[in-house]
This record gives sequence, C-alpha cells and structure tokens, in this order.
Amino acid sequence: MITFKQLRRHIEKIGRKKRPFIAFQIEPTSRCQLRCVMCPRTIFSREWDNGDMPLSLYDKISTSFHLVDNIHLQGWGEPLLHPEISLMIQKAKAVPCRTSLTTNGVLLSEPVSHDFIEKGLDAIVISIAGAVSETHEAIRCGSHFGQIIDNVKVLAHLKLSMKSKTPKIVLSFLMTKKNIEELPEAVLLAKDTGSDEMVATNVDYIAGQYQDDMKIFSCKEADSEYKKIVEKALRTAKKAKITFRVYPLEMEELIMCEMNPLKIVFLSHDGCVSPCVYLNLSKKGWIPRIFCGNYQGIQKQRFGYVGEDDFVEIWERKEYKNFREPYVRRMAFNKRAFDVIADVQSSKAAMDELEKLEAVLRDNPLPAVCSTCYKAYNI
Repeated sequence: MITFKQLRRHIEKIGRKKRPFIAFQIEPTSRCQLRCVMCPRTIFSREWDNGDMPLSLYDKISTSFHLVDNIHLQGWGEPLLHPEISLMIQKAKAVPCRTSLTTNGVLLSEPVSHDFIEKGLDAIVISIAGAVSETHEAIRCGSHFGQIIDNVKVLAHLKLSMKSKTPKIVLSFLMTKKNIEELPEAVLLAKDTGSDEMVATNVDYIAGQYQDDMKIFSCKEADSEYKKIVEKALRTAKKAKITFRVYPLEMEELIMCEMNPLKIVFLSHDGCVSPCVYLNLSKKGWIPRIFCGNYQGIQKQRFGYVGEDDFVEIWERKEYKNFREPYVRRMAFNKRAFDVIADVQSSKAAMDELEKLEAVLRDNPLPAVCSTCYKAYNI
C-alpha cells in the first residue's frame, strides 16, 4: 500500500526536477579550526577574511530556494563551526531541498549526528587524508584521526538504530604523494566505518609550489605506479562491495566544467554571488594559482551581493551573462553534435561530427579565468 508519506516524497521529487538550478553552494563560515597544508586558509592566513554568514542573510538567500534542487553547506571553512548550522539545514529541508554538507569531522559528535538525522540531512561528506593517524594528521594538521573515524562509525550506527536511510555517508580521501599508497586501505576503512561511499579526490586548487609538489595527477601522462595503486583500490572496493569513485589522474578538457556555472552558484559567507568557490576565495586581492607549472593571477568573479539585491536580478546581470556565454555556446554545440551522432548510420560519420565538435570548442574556448583551473579538466 502506498502511504501519504511516499506520495509526498514523490510529489517533492517531481517539483525539484522542474527547478532551474542544480545546487546553491553556500558558505556558512570561512573559519576553520584546522591548518591543512593544502588549504588556502593556511597558505594565506594573514590575508584571510574570517567570518560567519548571518542567519538574516541566509534567510534572504532562502527566498530563492524554490529555484534549486540541492543546498550544499560548505565553502572554504568548516560548516559545523557555524552556531546555526542545524537551523540552516532545517530551513533548507522545509522548502524542501535536498541538503548536504562537507566537514572535517572533528565536531561530528553523537548529539550533532543525531540532530542531523532528525533534521533530514540528505548527505554528509567527511574528509580524510590518510588511512592511519600519522599520515592524516600530517596533512590535516590539528585533527585527531581516530576520533574522526569513531565519529563516522557513531553516525552510521545511529542511522541504523534510528532506521534512517539518510544522511548518505561519503568518506572523501584526498590523494597526495604522501598518502597514495594508503588508498586501498582507506577503501576498506570506509567499509569498516559503515560509510555508503568513498571518493578519492585530487589537490585541485594549487596556490604554491608546496601544493604543486603534493599532487599525483599530471598535465600529461600520470605516473604508472599511481595508476596501479588506483586500480588496486578499485579492485578492493569491488571485492568489499562499497561504492568507490576516483577522480582521473590525467587532464582532459571538459565541455562543461564540473562546477557547471549554468546550473550551480556559490554564495560566500558575506553574501557575494560567484560562479564557483574557486573563483571567490575569502582573501584580500587576487587569486594566485599554479596551473601546469605556470603561475597565474586570477581576478575574483563576484557579480553581486544578496544582502542588497535580489538573487534573480544578480543572475540576469549583463556581466554574469557574459561570463556564462562561452559555456552556453559550448553546451549548445555539444547537444547539436550528440543529436547528429544519434542519427548517423556509420562510425565514420560519427567521428566526423566529433571532429567538428572539437573544432568548434577550439573556436569557443573556456572563459579565461576557467582555462587555468583544474576543475575544467576533470581533475
């Protein structure tokens, strides 16, 4: 028998499909209690703007939640430090929107986990940087690995005891030269903690030489030993029967950046509207980055302030539209190519269309500020 609760969820799902935005990534705070060696907060500590999003500002943003499917509460800080994080989740779920967050796991105590389950948090991503304490704590300085793992286990146990399917628990492993050998072991750790999924990510924002030396991916061909370790981790995950996703170790230009500025928006703790978190660091001045060995200085992309103006009005501003236009053209050509390929009768004709698409993309490059960002190359 279908219950009213099931019908309500079905109706909510139908409603979300019609929403124009995939996600709002909202930064509850730019503060963090850790000093992770790859984090811009650590690198630019003297220039960093530490602050929390006022609840009144969040409430103003929430008037546009009916336009979006998912609210992801995370930016350059640790969201669990925000004193009203629970209320933020509750307000997003009331719309309703799918709601998720990423955390370092330090403050994920049993009462917090219990509250998140009760509030209906849909997914939680917990970041780790090793499979053992020594490795993790050398990268995510100031954290206690054993306590974080215990916190994840408690969350998984509470889900079972409360008969809840949410939040989905995702363990996120940051791949570096210092910890890559531990990746297969980390997969088993994810299984042991009761996590639903594990994701292996790259150091995708590189602010200086130290971080550049940490990365295991390559602008050309990745190290064969790193590839073997990843393959072993994939086999381990299959045998352990845990969902495992790993980011590529070699670059390939995407037609649409993973951050999808046509469907995703980043709102910083001070209410600034930007295409993504990588184009709006909470620091003074320009955004420095190293891309394939070359230093770049990127100007922040901020198109408005929701504390003063309506979100839709900001979205429709000429400057914001101009930024998105290259992606609009690239996606239009991509759709056209796939429509044609679907109708062709030979592989040669399909390859001809693919070559045409590649030529079109060369004539319609990524926006300048995106062309030197690894997220636009599937990293």
